Amino acid sequence: MVQWSNTEIAVFVVVLFAIGFKLWSVWHVQICARASREGKMIFLGLVSGLTLFAVAAKFFISYQMSI
Repeated sequence: MVQWSNTEIAVFVVVLFAIGFKLWSVWHVQICARASREGKMIFLGLVSGLTLFAVAAKFFISYQMSI
C-alpha cells in the first residue's frame, strides 16, 4: 500500500483542480471557436487521453516505488 504524506495529498488535490480547469478551458475555447463536432471530440479526446495517461503513470510509479 502506498503511504502518501500530507504534502503529496495537497499536490494531488491541486493537480485534480488543474486537470478540471484544463478540461473546462478546452471545452470553453471549443464552444467560443465554434469548432465542429468532430474537432471537439478529437481535441477533447486527446487532452483527456493524455491526462488519464499521466495520472495512471503517477499512480503506477508511486506503486512501484513503494514495493
